[in-house]
Parts: sequence; structure tokens; C-alpha cells
Amino acid sequence: LAIWEDSAKIVTGSVGISVVVAEIVRYVMVLSRHLEERLERVRERRREEGRVEGRTEANSRWEAWNARREAAAAQGIPFDEPPPSNNGRV
Repeated sequence: LAIWEDSAKIVTGSVGISVVVAEIVRYVMVLSRHLEERLERVRERRREEGRVEGRTEANSRWEAWNARREAAAAQGIPFDEPPPSNNGRV
């Protein structure tokens, strides 16, 4: 009978430890999912910032090219510089 009492304590302790370990694993998984979602939001925000920055740079190149074109036209100088999209920089 003493062997069964010791076994019951071991089984009860093992079950308790298993429950604690399962809860820790569940918590780590929830935390991991939360962090991954936050990281994806940051990535998306940075991608959008990059797109805005790229559009701004492209617009600046076009505006500078157009200003040079208009200045050349106003002075009657031939303007044969290709637009930015033909320079492979867009």
C-alpha cells in the first residue's frame, strides 16, 4: 500500500508539472503570435513609408527634369535629355 501512495504522489506531481509546462508553452505561443503581428504591422508601415519616399523621389526627378526642359525651351536651346523613366531610375 505504501508503494501505491508514493506512486500516487509521483503521478499527481507529474500531472501538476505537465499542466504548468502546458500553460507555459501556451503563453509562449500567444506571446509569439502577438509579437509576430506587431512585427508585421511595423513591416507594413515601413513598406508604405518606402513607397511614399520612392514616389517623392521620382516626382522630384521629374520636376527637376521638367524645369530644365522648360528653361531650355525658354532660352531656345535644344533639350535632348531623356526623361527620368528612360534613365532606368524610376
